[in-house]
Amino acid sequence: MKDHPLLKCRKFDCIVYNFPHAGFYGSEDNPDMINMHQGLVHGFFSNARCLLRHSGQIHITHKTKPPYSSWNLEELARENSLLLKECVPFDIKDYSFYENKRGHGSTIDEPFDWRDSFTYKFIIEPLSPYIYSYNHSSYLNQPSSHFYQRRVKFIVRAEVRHYPRAAGYAGVLVDENHSTQAMFTKPLPHMDLDVAELLAIKSALHMFEKSHLCYRNVALDIHSSSSLAVSWIRSHFRNPRELYADLQDFTMAYNRIQNCIQNPVEFCCSSRVYGDEHGHIVHKVHQLAVEAMDMPETYWPRDNIGI
Repeated sequence: MKDHPLLKCRKFDCIVYNFPHAGFYGSEDNPDMINMHQGLVHGFFSNARCLLRHSGQIHITHKTKPPYSSWNLEELARENSLLLKECVPFDIKDYSFYENKRGHGSTIDEPFDWRDSFTYKFIIEPLSPYIYSYNHSSYLNQPSSHFYQRRVKFIVRAEVRHYPRAAGYAGVLVDENHSTQAMFTKPLPHMDLDVAELLAIKSALHMFEKSHLCYRNVALDIHSSSSLAVSWIRSHFRNPRELYADLQDFTMAYNRIQNCIQNPVEFCCSSRVYGDEHGHIVHKVHQLAVEAMDMPETYWPRDNIGI
């Protein structure tokens, strides 16, 4: 659902799924059937969360009597960083033109009894507050404002080798405690170093967008050693024509994060080594970029949705 071409660039205030059901393949109290239903709901949560505005809600209407109560909707939601806000009795009158159907057997088009059902309303799970005062001015020239929230840092580096001709880039995501949360490396054909650095920044932005951190309203700093690559990102014009497609893709990802999820993102040029807490990380990223030229593309964690 989140990758559908008509949906993946949109965000919604409310996403509703009334009476999810994986199909009729046995008795409803059969453990295998319950697992199928839970898999359906878990997949729905995982996709719907990615399409939700930061202040939006996901509504699921479900029966509460056994065996339906064993689906554990709240636990499935927590596994997708969603929190139950409230649970209210379902009233079909609240849904204009909605008709519930059995969907199976000789009475396939007949309505079923929904009087023991409730609507569960979930929101994106907030994180414990981290105090940061940050004066942010984006490359889209939005007004500066103050944010009080958690921040993480993606440090990226690219390297180019002239003989034998090759290039590669790497990135490491670190949290406030300077612990590595994710990383990536990728080999490239021989190219300009600043262009390779721009591609590294774009990969970092995409990896962050797919992670849980993005949907928990965590702010992001991306540190690059290329002042030219950062200027291409911040500029509206006079960029190399051959970078148009990459920069357009970059801007779309940035807008999804910044405008829909309201995460402040800052791009920094940091050619110098940071303090003791980051010096070893910068060195590590540099080494990974060198090694990336002769290695296959790698991501860690492999399923970066769970960062």
